[in-house]
Amino acid sequence: MTPVSVPQPNVAHERRSALLVAALFILCLLAGWLVKTAVQNNTRPVEIGGFTANVPDGWLVQEGAGDLLFVARNPQALDELYRVSQLPIAPDLAVLAENRNLARARLDDTYRVLTAEPIVFAGQDGYKVSFARVDLASPGLPHVIEGLDYYFPDGEQVTVLSLEAQSDQFAEALPGFQAFVQSVDGISGE
Repeated sequence: MTPVSVPQPNVAHERRSALLVAALFILCLLAGWLVKTAVQNNTRPVEIGGFTANVPDGWLVQEGAGDLLFVARNPQALDELYRVSQLPIAPDLAVLAENRNLARARLDDTYRVLTAEPIVFAGQDGYKVSFARVDLASPGLPHVIEGLDYYFPDGEQVTVLSLEAQSDQFAEALPGFQAFVQSVDGISGE
């Protein structure tokens, strides 16, 4: 049996074709990522009760009552939401946050504070509380909801900006929430 040899021009042509396909594949992935990022980063302004911020485009916004100004909810992941509340000013944000946490723990025995500490966010002094709770009301297996409250003094009130998301999606939701916080009048120095 005689060995078969491949003519050299065909090997070079196949390599060029493979490189071209790989380059096109990478280019398509990059274009898809850019489109996804552009769509996810679209926001729209919301103004409720003199409070303005940019919420992700397509999210459902519902006015609140009492201390709760509004809730913005991701329609594709209903456990992901932003909550905006305004509380009467207190001399110590840590005490205000602790009292609010105690009230929440009385209503939900799965509520747990993970961390509570003073912060500076975009040049604004505030207080941060990280928490978790178990969602027992949803159908199916219970799941852990992770949350974050930012407390910022705002004149005669304290604005509380909150994020909640399923624990496995919390890290992915955090950058969008921080952009939301920076869009709030008074938080980012506007």
